[in-house]
Amino acid sequence: MNYIVIQVIAAIFATYGFGIIFNVRGGKNLFGSFGAGVGWLVYSLLNEKGFTYFISYTAAAATITIYSELLSRKMKVPTVAFLYPGMIPLVPGGGIYYTMYYIVQDNISQAVGKGIETFIISGSIAIGILSVSTFSQIFYHIVKKKEYDDKKY
Repeated sequence: MNYIVIQVIAAIFATYGFGIIFNVRGGKNLFGSFGAGVGWLVYSLLNEKGFTYFISYTAAAATITIYSELLSRKMKVPTVAFLYPGMIPLVPGGGIYYTMYYIVQDNISQAVGKGIETFIISGSIAIGILSVSTFSQIFYHIVKKKEYDDKKY
């Protein structure tokens, strides 16, 4: 459990560093980095409990998306200002690298295995983002329509 705390802190600092490199200003960088830490915490806890990559990454991506949607409405900035930085620790860069490495080494069976794993991780991240974003848009559309209908006489 102690190593999970270290991983979460590392995810926060790494994401903050990316934000500095990409010239993200002030509080947005801090909040985006915190979202990355929360997402990595969810992934790590689920992964430690034995859940599959699909479930762990989908839940982490959904958590980051919920965080980003709520914070973007509060701070009145686009959701992607917090969503993209929050996803940095989850991106399967190592999987892509090792897939290509195994291809270059002519180890096709390991390349296919790592490629499928990377594809599942990427798809689960997309599903987590898509499901929460779609639900959020529908929810806020219903809320706006209700507010509009309540103002009508």
